[in-house]
Amino acid sequence: MHSIARLTVFALFLVASQGFARTGASAGADVAAPGDELVDPAAPAAKPKPVRNPAFYSAEVTVASQNAGERRGATMRALGQVVVRLTGNPQAASNSVIRRAGANIDGLTTTSEFRQESETVNGVPVYRTILAVSFDPESVDALIAGAGLKFWTSARPKPILWLVINDGRGPRLVTGQQPNVVKPLAMRGLERGMRYLLPAGTAAEQAAVNSILALNAAGMQVLSNRYRNDAQLLGKVYRQAPGWAADWLLTQGGVELARWSFADLDPRRVIASGVDEGANAIAKRDAVYLDTGVAGLYSIEVAGVDNQADFIRLMSYLQTLAVVRKVTAIEATPEQLRLQLDLSVGMKGFRTMLGTGGTLRPLSDSGTLPVGSSGNVARFTLQ
Repeated sequence: MHSIARLTVFALFLVASQGFARTGASAGADVAAPGDELVDPAAPAAKPKPVRNPAFYSAEVTVASQNAGERRGATMRALGQVVVRLTGNPQAASNSVIRRAGANIDGLTTTSEFRQESETVNGVPVYRTILAVSFDPESVDALIAGAGLKFWTSARPKPILWLVINDGRGPRLVTGQQPNVVKPLAMRGLERGMRYLLPAGTAAEQAAVNSILALNAAGMQVLSNRYRNDAQLLGKVYRQAPGWAADWLLTQGGVELARWSFADLDPRRVIASGVDEGANAIAKRDAVYLDTGVAGLYSIEVAGVDNQADFIRLMSYLQTLAVVRKVTAIEATPEQLRLQLDLSVGMKGFRTMLGTGGTLRPLSDSGTLPVGSSGNVARFTLQ
């Protein structure tokens, strides 16, 4: 029975595997065996160290056409999805620094390609055009830091999903044998960077339906422990005029993290509602600020600015960088141009943002301290 359980708890990942497989990573590629991330409830709470998952830096959006304007707008929407996934902040895409990144969106993008998809709806084929975009992880992390947002590590709990659905024929436990039932939740989970495990559906688990309906987390923890997992999401979905409703409870290590309810006419949206509030709660608990240096004023020297056209190109480029709040020209000589930059990150983060631009190339690693400190001036060349 244990070998069967070990297989069935991964069934939910397989339902949504296409969401990450299309971006170059398998949905289950980073899945650890249940229990690898156990937390001692008696230990003092500590923020986890940031861990990067390359798959989190890709997103897919539906587009109306393949023209340049549509592509640019879709790429910005994809960046918004990535930033929300990485920060755990559902409002992150509307941050002013993130919005400003649109001026240099090509510099953040590593790959971008269209793909056609089709599905049958009521016997009729429906075709969609999808834009799949991947972004440079270093640059996106620097952008997040420059926006003053926290970074939510990708080493996240993978709760056991104890879900009971009552469509009028009596409550039934969703197990690893019915993964398609919770596909809306699985897909929304991938968008938020959350994964869930389904139980095997043993006799003991089937007998615990009333505990799930009562959202009795303490009672269900005993069954979750059999999967060596300290995180669990309890949910009940039921008919409620004029549509459907759900009640949810997320716990980890015996601690309640979030409790919420949702109602809608569409049962798929009701099932998917099991993700967001829980993801928000875990992100609020675990997200940390990244170290990209101290924000402030920095002096830089730029070589290769030989004429007015070079000067205009340089200034225009700097103004497209979302982490640059202001640029001031200090001194110009035949050899170089000295500027003062007001940055929302440190020089470390600024250099990271230049990595994919191809306009400025660092000539030294100096200049890491703000103006007024003892650090040397950072030097660059215009390419």
